Amino acid sequence: MKTRILSLALIAVFAFSLTAMAQQPERQRRSPEQREMMARHFDRERASFKTFFTEEQQEKLKELRLESTKEIQPLRNELNELKAKQRTLTTAEKADMKAINNNIEKMADVEVQIQKIRAKEHQEIRSMLSDEQRIKLDERKSRRDSDFKRKPTTRDRFKHGA
Repeated sequence: MKTRILSLALIAVFAFSLTAMAQQPERQRRSPEQREMMARHFDRERASFKTFFTEEQQEKLKELRLESTKEIQPLRNELNELKAKQRTLTTAEKADMKAINNNIEKMADVEVQIQKIRAKEHQEIRSMLSDEQRIKLDERKSRRDSDFKRKPTTRDRFKHGA
């Protein structure tokens, strides 16, 4: 009798776990056709963007991007190091919550610095454009922001846990 009850209980647990697993959303992957379509879209977008700027503006844009990249690269390296440290801290046998929280704050601060550099670059680009170009640039950015979901920042991901 005990074995029968035990086996029924195991079957019930197994059935519930299968049901729970079946209800988890499947991770969506893009088909080769979707990837090709997106690549064509980006190629067209990139080509039309080249004609958007004058030769002089393109040169200035290259300089601005190079300058921003030089500022951002060390910050990205630091952020990657902090992420590696976070993995080490969170997988330790005895997690030090103070160290984990401090590291989270450091990661968020670095991401804020990167965003500030990008915002400064964007405003410098806008300042060198004509009114018509500025309107088109803002429309493209707005459309791009609404088309693609933004990856959450570390601050967004850990906002509720601090």
